[in-house]
Amino acid sequence: MKRLLVALTLVALFAVAAFAGVQDFGRFTIDVPEGWTATKDGETVGIVKDDNTASASITVDSTDGSSLKEIAEAFVEALGGKNLAADGDTFTFEFTNANGVESKAVVSGDDKDYCLIVMTGIENAPDDFSAMLESLTEK
Repeated sequence: MKRLLVALTLVALFAVAAFAGVQDFGRFTIDVPEGWTATKDGETVGIVKDDNTASASITVDSTDGSSLKEIAEAFVEALGGKNLAADGDTFTFEFTNANGVESKAVVSGDDKDYCLIVMTGIENAPDDFSAMLESLTEK
């Protein structure tokens, strides 16, 4: 998961954002900006901008013996993704969500657990995304 933060520097550009505060979701904590709402559903945390122009989801779950590559390939297939790329044990891809909006996804982790982060509407809140990703901390 530590590599995840390195891989996400593509959106982390020293942002300044106002934060409602650090929220604890069991396996990780993250600073959720003001004007965003975070909810947990099973292993997934959804973080949505209150005006619905941007969202992120973070899923942390067991690999169940699968490799990170296999997990990334399964998500690409399930989401109709494209442009799967690898940087060590971190995989990125893109897909169009059910509302026709481009989304970016990152799969990272280790041999026990994976983390899938999906970001939609990055262009609508780049500073908030950057700050959230920089604050993401594994417990």
